[in-house]
Amino acid sequence: MEESTSITENALMERIQKFFDEFHLSALQRAGALKFIKEKISNPDDQSVNHIREWILAKLNNKRIPPIAPMQRGCPEIIPGLRAQPWWDANDFPWVRDIEANYELIKAELLSLYQKGGFQPYRGPSWAVGVPSQDVGTQSHTSGDWNVFYLYLHGMTFDENLAKCPETVRVINDLIPRHYEHAFFSALNPGTHVLPHHGPTNKKLRLHLPIIDLSGTRLRAAEETRTFEEGKVAIFDDSFEHEAWHEGTTTRVNLIIDFWHPDLSDAEVKFLKILQNSKIRAEKEITSNEEDTFYSVIERAKEIRPGDNSWWCLSEENERALINAGSQEEN
Repeated sequence: MEESTSITENALMERIQKFFDEFHLSALQRAGALKFIKEKISNPDDQSVNHIREWILAKLNNKRIPPIAPMQRGCPEIIPGLRAQPWWDANDFPWVRDIEANYELIKAELLSLYQKGGFQPYRGPSWAVGVPSQDVGTQSHTSGDWNVFYLYLHGMTFDENLAKCPETVRVINDLIPRHYEHAFFSALNPGTHVLPHHGPTNKKLRLHLPIIDLSGTRLRAAEETRTFEEGKVAIFDDSFEHEAWHEGTTTRVNLIIDFWHPDLSDAEVKFLKILQNSKIRAEKEITSNEEDTFYSVIERAKEIRPGDNSWWCLSEENERALINAGSQEEN
């Protein structure tokens, strides 16, 4: 490892073990990670790990990795060398056509949630940037109402919600290569403004499948603001500063799915997933008795409006679709 040749082998191993400590790796995981570092990261001819080689070297040498683009400055984790562009052309991902082909199935499952429930108010821990709430955690919007239906999030699976949306789950798991295990329906009520914020890392991209009631919706990523079309995928990099508005008269709902950045090799994704999953499991256990973590806030937010869909403003068209779907089920 070129940047480490000036330090002793013992000092280097101490730095590596400290790096492993950060991600709470088990003894078995440490052995596998050390082998990966020796065989791949330490080999400058191995081009398949160029991105995380530079990232790991920076970690070992306690160096800060600067943002690739100015408007990524608020993103806490940057993997160097990844293409940094706020908006991506969905046509660059051939599998997007398969996602869009399942739009009607996903829409039908979404509308069924009006009666089945499962949405909860969006909340984050109080130390995150947001507007203080009077109940649980903090909001990230200054006006209106933001509700979410989680499928996968921060290493958590929502079994009851997954069972309500089998076709949507199939699309996520079968059609999206290297999905990031972070997916949910996002519902903005009329008059909602989601504050400017950054995602936690640039090692993923974010897919939006707009489903219902897009009129009056727009999203800004970096300096470009775009509108959406129902059933047409939009892809952006949420490590860039972004914010959203919904100024329509009914509730707008998108399906949001994250997937690993296409510039990362499969070897890099595999290694990063091991680190990420280990850290998530440890943090969930360490903070299990605390009330102001991502995990505890999400659990507590479920109880704010259990089974109450009075917040959901359906359009007349979607009300008719829901009634027709119910009639067909009865027959």
